[in-house]
Amino acid sequence: MTRPGLLALLAVVACTGACTDAPKPGITLWHSYSGAERTALETTAAHWNTDHPDAPLMLVAMPHDGFADKVTSAIPGGNGPDLFIYAHDRVGAWAEAGVLEPIEFYVDDARADRFSSDAIDRLAYHGSLWGLPLTQKALVLYYRTDLVATAPATTDDLVKLAPKMKERDGFAFAYSNVDLYGHAPWLHAFGGTVMDDTGTLAIASPEAANAMAFARDLVATGVVPANADNPLEASLFNAGRVAAVMSGPWFATDIRKDVPWAVATLPIVSPTGRPAAPYFSTEGVLMSARARDKDAAFAVMDTLTSDAAAVTRAQIARQVVPNVHAWDDAKVAADPFLRVFRTQIAHSVPMPKTPVMRMVWTPYADALGEVISGRAEPGAKLNNLQDAIQKLK
Repeated sequence: MTRPGLLALLAVVACTGACTDAPKPGITLWHSYSGAERTALETTAAHWNTDHPDAPLMLVAMPHDGFADKVTSAIPGGNGPDLFIYAHDRVGAWAEAGVLEPIEFYVDDARADRFSSDAIDRLAYHGSLWGLPLTQKALVLYYRTDLVATAPATTDDLVKLAPKMKERDGFAFAYSNVDLYGHAPWLHAFGGTVMDDTGTLAIASPEAANAMAFARDLVATGVVPANADNPLEASLFNAGRVAAVMSGPWFATDIRKDVPWAVATLPIVSPTGRPAAPYFSTEGVLMSARARDKDAAFAVMDTLTSDAAAVTRAQIARQVVPNVHAWDDAKVAADPFLRVFRTQIAHSVPMPKTPVMRMVWTPYADALGEVISGRAEPGAKLNNLQDAIQKLK
């Protein structure tokens, strides 16, 4: 076969493969929502699809574990979504890696004013805006109203519950203590931090060491279980073997319907007199730098984060939405669950969004585990941790 004939045959073969797999019209969005959050997202997406039958929004649900890594690897290769939902802490790394598309070109003052300033700020990085906010999340105190008459106001109040709960083969309270996100309320209440205001690592400090010692003592005295995680917290709470749990909005879906419970803002940390201050995250809709139709993708973002959509998500999924006027809705404003979370977020610390923070989470958790188990001292462990992360930068 002559070379021109071979090229013609290859062109037919290529068209046969490519033409049958031609990109479908519409916008693809990846998310890791489940339960009521997924239902709320699907409800708002359905509104878009009703109004835009020629440009449908296709939702792809994925497990949360590994989601961020999948986005990181898929988008640069052109195999990822047009849009995806994630918390703000990865914005810096994704922006610098060219994974995200800046959207400030599309966002006028009226759109920006739709949201609280802190929510918009979380999705900004190096002078650009990289997403529109959907919801904000932090830790609060869940407590069983059949075991605790009123919400514990201080950590001393929580500790006083321990003797009664030990009689039930239980604990005063539980939280994900071998995890920086779960430990952060104590860290901040003791005056510690991971990074200072300039973005410099500030892991090794006397305040951070005191917070670790506090967490260790809670385990050593039997006030909290060692190495707790969300499944264990839910199991103990449902069985009446823990009076209170420090967790996020996701925990509500794990509580059995026959368990009486309420939520409250986190207590004052008695040794410092300061309120426990958790990290908070802003989840947003982010645009891929490889989005096929960026104008259409932004139109979807705009619809999903509208005030009407925010009211729907607040009512169905009880999301703490950052849309200022969504709280004018009577049902949203009257929801005690949402009110507590909104109050807590106002007294929380935003998760750092600089790329170096990705190097901190796992080593910090390992250090916590060593200290809480009694195998290491807080000060020395934090010094070693900071030195190790500095070398990785």
